[in-house]
Amino acid sequence: MALELFQFQQDAASQMADRYIKYSDEPLSFGRGAKRREVPFYQALSSITGSGKTAILAQAVSEIVAMSEVPPVILWLSKGKVVVQQSYANLAEGGKYDHLLTDVAVRLLSEYNPEDVADSSEALLYFATVGTFNQKDKEESKLRIYALDTDAIESTRWEALKTRETADGTRRPLVVVYDEAQNLSDQQTTLLLEQQPSVFLLASATLQFPARFDTEVIQQLRTQADYQDEDLITSVKSSTVVSSGLVKGMISLDGLNAPMQETVSELLADMEDAEAAARAERLSFRPKAIYVCNTNILADDAGQTDDPKQPFDQRQAPPILIWRYLTEQCGVPADEVAVYADLKTDRDFPLPPDFVLFTGGESDYDDFMAGDYRHIIFNRTLQEGWDDPSVYFAYVDKTMESSIQITQVVGRVLRQPGATHYESDRLNTAHFYVRVDRNDTFAQVVEDVRKGLGGDAPEVRILTSPPGSELPVSLDAKESRSVPRTAIDNGPTVEPVSKVLAKVHDYSQDTVNTRGVGRRRTVQQAIGAGEAKDSEWVDFEQSNRVNARWVFRREVARRYRPSLSIMETDSQKFDAKVGVGSTAYASLTDYAAEAVDEYLRHAVVKQLKPKPYEIGSTLVRRGSMETFKNALHEGYDDLRPFELRFARALDETGLPWARNRSQTGYKIQLVSLGQTVWFFPDFLVWSGDRVLCVDTKGNHLVESDARRKLLSIQPHKDVSTTVEVKFVTEGTFKANGTPDGKEGFSVWALGSDRSLRTQEFEDLAAVAKSFKEDK
Repeated sequence: MALELFQFQQDAASQMADRYIKYSDEPLSFGRGAKRREVPFYQALSSITGSGKTAILAQAVSEIVAMSEVPPVILWLSKGKVVVQQSYANLAEGGKYDHLLTDVAVRLLSEYNPEDVADSSEALLYFATVGTFNQKDKEESKLRIYALDTDAIESTRWEALKTRETADGTRRPLVVVYDEAQNLSDQQTTLLLEQQPSVFLLASATLQFPARFDTEVIQQLRTQADYQDEDLITSVKSSTVVSSGLVKGMISLDGLNAPMQETVSELLADMEDAEAAARAERLSFRPKAIYVCNTNILADDAGQTDDPKQPFDQRQAPPILIWRYLTEQCGVPADEVAVYADLKTDRDFPLPPDFVLFTGGESDYDDFMAGDYRHIIFNRTLQEGWDDPSVYFAYVDKTMESSIQITQVVGRVLRQPGATHYESDRLNTAHFYVRVDRNDTFAQVVEDVRKGLGGDAPEVRILTSPPGSELPVSLDAKESRSVPRTAIDNGPTVEPVSKVLAKVHDYSQDTVNTRGVGRRRTVQQAIGAGEAKDSEWVDFEQSNRVNARWVFRREVARRYRPSLSIMETDSQKFDAKVGVGSTAYASLTDYAAEAVDEYLRHAVVKQLKPKPYEIGSTLVRRGSMETFKNALHEGYDDLRPFELRFARALDETGLPWARNRSQTGYKIQLVSLGQTVWFFPDFLVWSGDRVLCVDTKGNHLVESDARRKLLSIQPHKDVSTTVEVKFVTEGTFKANGTPDGKEGFSVWALGSDRSLRTQEFEDLAAVAKSFKEDK
């Protein structure tokens, strides 16, 4: 099933493509004389684990292909074989992202053939691991990329890739995509630069690259073109990824200075609660757990190794101890447990028949995946690329100076099943149970977890419980309460958008306005001279033309992707070909922007009838929790000062209410430009037949048209409960919306002319009381 891009993914991809196309008009050069070459453009993708980097990179490649004068060759690399296999499966024909790569043939680098490159009708994308070409002595290499194959190629594939000529002798541009680019080395950089690529698209959590890449690529862009970090990095806000539902919104990090059995017991108890929550919400998956430990080194004695020449029940290797505890003491079926590690064995002392062991790494990865195990025991070398969103729980043994890196584990647990946040907090939370022998070890674990999120990600709430402190508890709702869900109603937008589409000019017979203009640097070299001299840059008519439909829909998608569904571009005029950078191209983007503006102007937020949002359980730490009488839960923690003051006032009204978690709770879709597409009110209040969505975050919430739409959610004729949004801010305001300096509080609403109005109150008690009286 093809997966549609989220808005933030579209935005990131288009930014990467636009930056390269702009750079390609006038690329920089590096070196002297015969060694002078163009500096490849570099763009890093910085985004939290689980944000869909493959989809973003694929869309960026697709847009680069569409706007390139000559269809490029794309070399898609990663260190791990499994990662490459997964990316290939997703992007090849029939994969979930294959629709992103139109007019691009997807193959393995082992299938490289100059005859395919000579046919310039489409771009060619080749997948490979860096191990395919990463050897210092290429002439002695036995790797297939360097092997001579006289039936299909006259020179080695690596040398042929350098040439990549079309039938008319034109050299195709090379786009290098490197997933998990923190593995990039100086040696790999040297080999890749030999290919003279036009652009590097690098996805990495660390953005730390080897010296040669920094010297010959990054520093050249910085010094010659004055590029800054923001020019070289496409960043995705972690809050946008979290609110999209792709990743879990919380991390519960429990430190335990206790035996393995006690630590695992805590995990299993919480896992049972999560299973119950999944059943209650009728979800199709069952939560899974991973166990990370040393393999053959004794758990409580780092100086000794386990001896495989002894009966199984006497062995002390951590994976065996965990397996035995799960199966013998906790009743976990053995066929649900797998050990994926290089566990030492002896033929005279075999493992039990039901002990499932995978020691082959990449070679038996397919068999491991086929088993769909619910408890996976592994060490640091669990196959890179294994990401199962249903993994919610992780036991990590950090005792006895364990070298296990927590950063390698975070990504295994962070992805969210179904890209959907659920009513129960426990089903939106990644749970870690870290066995430590010192408190300072746990403090380092907390810091490492933050690093494992790919940098600063404050939107992911981290609940930390150092050894000896209380663990978070899950509080069920005292009573059943629900909120009608909402959606965007496209109906009112169809007519105004159609009027814009009707104005789009038919460029199919236009040979003037469709001509794109680019810049090119020619090279002049005197006969017998050793050095070439660069001429001045000159304008030229670009031969690359794109479909008018592609131009229009791309501009719509990058502005507000949800509006694509009503953009009827089937008419013949959208078949016209226009040059990149032409007057026609600019006109099409202008009309696309106008069409999106009309969509946003007329779209409305309306209530839905089916399946209301049910208030689920919430995770709290009792030690920092404030209790309330009328809240749906016993209490809440982590309330900001203004939120806490408002919550106390609200509780005194006697109205039932609940605190709503940002990023994972009840949400309303915004009708506005930008990466942020969801609104999460701070509080939900039930007053008669209304549910009030109250937000107390600040004045910035009411300064856009999108917020006005939130204040006028349309009811559903078959739903008795209505949803109303209220903004509560500190201070009072003038008619034009500017503060007037008076003390007090304001509640925002829409006037009869749909302009914002405020109702002033002396204190929060009066504000809260108005919700009860305002019928």
